[in-house]
Amino acid sequence: MKMSDDQLRVLLHQEVSQAAAWSDSNIREEQERNLRYYLGLPMGNEVAGRSQVLSWDVFEIVESAMPSFIEPFFGGDRIGEFQPRTQDDEAYCEQATDYVNYLIKDANPGFMIFTTWLKDALISKVGVVRAEWRDEPPKKGEYVGLSDEQLIQIAQDPAIEITEHKAYPVPGMPPLNEAEQIMLGGQVQIPMLHDITMRKKQPGCVRVENVRPENFIISRGAKSTEAARIVGEFVTYTRSDLAEMGHPTDVASFDAHQFDGQIEVLRDDTSGIVRENDGSADPAMEEVTLFRGFVRCDYDGDGIAELRRVLAAGDQVLENEEAEWQDYCIITPIPIPHRVIGMGYADPASEIQDIKTALTRQYLDSLYRANNPRTYVNMQASVNLDDLLTTRIGGVVRGNGPAANAIQPLMEVAVSRDALEGIQYADNMRETRLGITRYNQGLDSDSLNKTATGVQKIMNAADKRQQMTLRIMAETGIRDLFRLTLRLITKYQDMASTVRLRNQWVQFNPQGWNPDMDCVVAVGVGNGDKTETLMMLQQFGQFMAQAVPFGVVKPENVYEFLRLVAKNGKLRGAEEKLITDPSKNPQPPQPSPDQIKAQADVQKFQAEKNHETTEADKDRAHEERMKAAELASREREKLLELAAAFLAGGQGGPNMTNGSTLDQSAQAPGFSMQDVQVAAQAINSLANELQNPNPTL
Repeated sequence: MKMSDDQLRVLLHQEVSQAAAWSDSNIREEQERNLRYYLGLPMGNEVAGRSQVLSWDVFEIVESAMPSFIEPFFGGDRIGEFQPRTQDDEAYCEQATDYVNYLIKDANPGFMIFTTWLKDALISKVGVVRAEWRDEPPKKGEYVGLSDEQLIQIAQDPAIEITEHKAYPVPGMPPLNEAEQIMLGGQVQIPMLHDITMRKKQPGCVRVENVRPENFIISRGAKSTEAARIVGEFVTYTRSDLAEMGHPTDVASFDAHQFDGQIEVLRDDTSGIVRENDGSADPAMEEVTLFRGFVRCDYDGDGIAELRRVLAAGDQVLENEEAEWQDYCIITPIPIPHRVIGMGYADPASEIQDIKTALTRQYLDSLYRANNPRTYVNMQASVNLDDLLTTRIGGVVRGNGPAANAIQPLMEVAVSRDALEGIQYADNMRETRLGITRYNQGLDSDSLNKTATGVQKIMNAADKRQQMTLRIMAETGIRDLFRLTLRLITKYQDMASTVRLRNQWVQFNPQGWNPDMDCVVAVGVGNGDKTETLMMLQQFGQFMAQAVPFGVVKPENVYEFLRLVAKNGKLRGAEEKLITDPSKNPQPPQPSPDQIKAQADVQKFQAEKNHETTEADKDRAHEERMKAAELASREREKLLELAAAFLAGGQGGPNMTNGSTLDQSAQAPGFSMQDVQVAAQAINSLANELQNPNPTL
């Protein structure tokens, strides 16, 4: 059986009351204490006449940790990236990543939202943001003196509705007389001017807002926001706001939360949660407290509890509709297993602040007493007390007898040294508990006297503690925010949106995107982490350069490598100013069939020409070798003839006129061809000696 409105109101009141009571008794007091310590307000145990100084440990810890948590998200161009869940998601992942990052960082004040979000978590145990789709109200406008063409252009815009229209002739233009109208056949339209009032439909958008931790409630024992029976916040509306939203204005405030106003006073804000009848002079500006959130119940009576979005006052439910998901994304820096709300950095630091405040006050009080000790006065010496109490340079103290017998300062036990040692011990406790050291803050003057290796080990250990907290934030609230934003735009955005990214106008149409794509938030922490990454990238870049000849490195690989270098080097805008995606380079036009045929003919002609040139070169080389062999043979014959003549002349034999000298020598008695060759070698050696007058000894 379907639940009635009264039954839903009673159920809401019961669930909200239980969740608010648990929050008030277990969380709210500690949230107030942490905020008070962060602001450095008096602790309430100050003693008049004693030191009232405060130690600002909570403030120092929170503000020291904030840069390490904010910089990894906003140091690059992207906070998170979507990964495809199916093969069809490949084409849309890059677009979804760019568009969702734009919506969170640029369309909304992303930096300030994240700053407040993370600082709330560090101070108040939990940081909460709400993301929802809002249809912006139409934009009203008035135009005077529009021409006919301008009016037609405006009327053709489907997003514009003309609510008022006034047309009149152009001043100074004489109207057509009856004869001219007959001549033109009534086909000419007289130019007119137009005054219009219009409403232009504005595209909806995703709005991300911070939620005050003290106003956020969740059912007791909830393991997650998705499984909670009730999750939401207390909000304040004026009765004028309710009228604009179309709700009754005579509703009562939701009284389930016992607001004492302490946190609102600490925030220096009296417009937080205010009961009705707050004394406003204008009844329309009177504020009422409502509950806005989500309740899980079986409203339709089918036996299955569903999630419903509600807006409830003290006496009635103003909004009630079924929801697919809840709109809250929460972060808790130090999670406690099986609990939604864990601890913030201020929780373990508050006790240390108490200790250091007490020790610092004792240290200063000891110094004050040492510099201004109490004095013993012998009243029998008739010491003038007025003179003694008057502090004046060169002043006179009157009395009887020696001053040593009349006045003597009382010795005080100095505890300043012990107090300083206690403060040092408290600082060590703080570093051990939270991992925020003086070395990575640049606050320790003695760090120069310590070894570089030792300091680096301490900083690395501290960085790992912060990196753990950073990873928790990324995998919980920040990842949920990205996935929630993707779901909102895929469900509600019904028209393409054009935004400016990387100095280019890009159009995004989320219709058809998969709302369940996975999101990955890449985080790192510390300068050491960036430095080590850059060193590894530098070494890997050398390996890539050596691997280019083997074909394993492509332009796409080089582009992704340079993106990593720019990201870790904090070079914002490098993708559009320093490097270019190879896939975006213009591709050369494909040749036509005629061009392909012409290129083939040219290649064939060139091949034939090269073949002819090669054959001619072979013939020419063969002829040159034959000529060289013939020339060598002639030289050898000349040498042999010379040797034969030499032998013949040396023997004094008869002079034979028939035949060559070689033939004559061969015919001469006592000479053989071997003798001629030996003589030729000797002549050749002599010729070589004459050509080389300085032989090597």
